[in-house]
Amino acid sequence: MDVLTDVLETLRARGACYARLEAQSPFGVALPSSTHAAFHLVLEGKCVLTMDGHADVELSGGDLVAVPHGLPHTLADHPSTKPEHLRDLLGQAKRLGPASLTVGGSGARTTLVCGKIDFEDPVGHPLLAALPPRILLRGGSNALVEWLDPTLRFIASEAGSKRPGSQTVVSRLADVLFIQIVRGHLAASSPETSGWLGALGDPQIGAVLGLIHENPGGAWTVQSLAESAGMSRSAFATRFNRLVGEPPLHYLTRWRMQKAQRLLRDDRATLADVAARVGYDSEAAFSKAFKRAVGAAPGVYRRRARAGLGVAA
Repeated sequence: MDVLTDVLETLRARGACYARLEAQSPFGVALPSSTHAAFHLVLEGKCVLTMDGHADVELSGGDLVAVPHGLPHTLADHPSTKPEHLRDLLGQAKRLGPASLTVGGSGARTTLVCGKIDFEDPVGHPLLAALPPRILLRGGSNALVEWLDPTLRFIASEAGSKRPGSQTVVSRLADVLFIQIVRGHLAASSPETSGWLGALGDPQIGAVLGLIHENPGGAWTVQSLAESAGMSRSAFATRFNRLVGEPPLHYLTRWRMQKAQRLLRDDRATLADVAARVGYDSEAAFSKAFKRAVGAAPGVYRRRARAGLGVAA
């Protein structure tokens, strides 16, 4: 089982939008904390990205930086430049989409594409949880621009159209955009990457993750998973917890809930069928576990998800 593909299948983008930012030094833009992933592509010029608790990052033409967890950050010509708040700029542009925003003075010019990606169920998702606060992809070969620019243009075209299915097209393109960012991050990562992504490369723990993802409804125990890895129970549990960041059965339960959410959104299966497919003997036991993990009963979640609403009970 390709664990990463399986995980990406459950992380569905709900939509994406972006704006072209035309800046001249001195300039600064403060982006607040949010529930979506942000990304910034420098088309020309240079700027500095600052985030509390992290070293400043200098960006130049072709570089892309993503902020997967929506942490507050600032883009400026220099860290000391007082930034304008994004909401003030959006107030001038009236909407965030294929818009062009302007900021700054009359000095050196920098052009960026700044955007966001919204996900259907980001809370507790193993891939998002494993990503760092920011992902920096250097564009020395301009390979980023080659695939990102046409993707963004297509998103803009569909977002501004009234053609049937345009929102679905935008969401699928946002999926592609995020997958490309994740692939770029993995390609640039060290073989010793820690956390869930690093665990995928561990021969024993990675194999166990594959088994869990291949058969999330299996009657797994810590002992049976340890035996599959060819390890003692205690050694396996310690190693799994160290690499993945949580005990094996906690991960199993969390992944079952992720799969259940996808089935409830996309499948016509009954609640009893969904329960059986993710390893529960009864609909009642599944409903109790699902509500505890997600915050809404399965039936409520399904109705709200299909209506395009949030999932809170």
